[in-house]
Amino acid sequence: MITVAEAKKKIDETVSPLPEKTVAISDALGCRLHKSIPAPINVPDFVSSIMDGVAFRHEDLTGAGPWRLPIQAVIGAGRDEVTPLRPGHAIKIMTGAKLIPGSDTVVKVEDVEFEDDVAVIREMVNRGNFVRPLGDDIEKGSLLFEAGVTVTPVVAGVLASVGLQNIEVIPYPRVTIISTGSEIIEPGHELRPGQRYDSNRTVLYSLLEHDGMPANIINHVIPDQRRELEQILRESMEDSDLVITSGGVSMGDFDYIPDVVARLGGEILFHKVTVKPGKPVLIARIGKSWLIGLPGNPVSVVAGYHLHARRVISRLMGKEYRPRTARARLGQDVHFPSDRFGMLGAMLEDHNGEIIAIPAVRQQSGRLSSAAEINGFIMIEENVQSMLAGETADVEWLYHWPIDGSE
Repeated sequence: MITVAEAKKKIDETVSPLPEKTVAISDALGCRLHKSIPAPINVPDFVSSIMDGVAFRHEDLTGAGPWRLPIQAVIGAGRDEVTPLRPGHAIKIMTGAKLIPGSDTVVKVEDVEFEDDVAVIREMVNRGNFVRPLGDDIEKGSLLFEAGVTVTPVVAGVLASVGLQNIEVIPYPRVTIISTGSEIIEPGHELRPGQRYDSNRTVLYSLLEHDGMPANIINHVIPDQRRELEQILRESMEDSDLVITSGGVSMGDFDYIPDVVARLGGEILFHKVTVKPGKPVLIARIGKSWLIGLPGNPVSVVAGYHLHARRVISRLMGKEYRPRTARARLGQDVHFPSDRFGMLGAMLEDHNGEIIAIPAVRQQSGRLSSAAEINGFIMIEENVQSMLAGETADVEWLYHWPIDGSE
């Protein structure tokens, strides 16, 4: 058995990023760039007007105004007009439209009077007024993003703005979720004595979806049968970078996951961590893939996903795992009858910049409803069995948004 700190260290030092992969930009959100990306074009790649107005040759504003310039053409955005501007003339131009040869200055439409097909300009403006030069946003050859930058929606937009469709990233891992246990049945079937419905697949899938992580689900519960479990794990490992199971990792006669890992030639990174809930967690490498075996108790699944699975996934994507943390004031007394490191579910509330943690009532590993309204955890140090309301403690958010919809 190892400590939580040792488990984190083993994951960080052992789990390596996945090989790079070329993906569509729309599939790269949240991924890190494998290579630095220079701009292949100028943005914009033509001289354009910033405003709706009239464009003309600045040197045609000679003498004292007002200046009367016949309208030679009307140019809309997207139109490529190559006829040069005649001396002493102007073009009516729309925002974003390309200036035609010979024009170099724009006056916005609000500052122009129109008399039939003549633009009347009464005030002198500077040369280049309201003109966006070539490469004003992005210059060709300039560094857009360095390797390692995470693709956000705006980063994706910038990449699209220079015409890119596909990029090389460290991809999302292919994740498969498996529930095990002969006593577990799928929702929709009639319960028999000694059975309970499977909630773990739904919880894990929902947590992965919340984190933006695509996942595959084995659509039936695997019973506590060594041969079937071995076959399903072997097949899943071939098609996945990470398999997350629930159940089968403790000390019971039918907890076969450790034995199956050995039969598949896997290497156990660790098995059992001094944490409550979630002590029996197992992490192993089987070939090129990883297995996270979480205990079957539902609250242990939630805590184990947050503590271990998120860290493994971050490492597979080449990222350092940084949960959202804070120092919070306890809104109620905390009683935690264990000498292990603890994760007590809590509702974390922001009160004008001060975080208040309201601990879950009667949290138990097998009582999922006791964690139903939490949005984070109070992280309790080893051998700390009680804390009083008003004291402060470290907390970590489970979700990135308030579960009650408040701001």
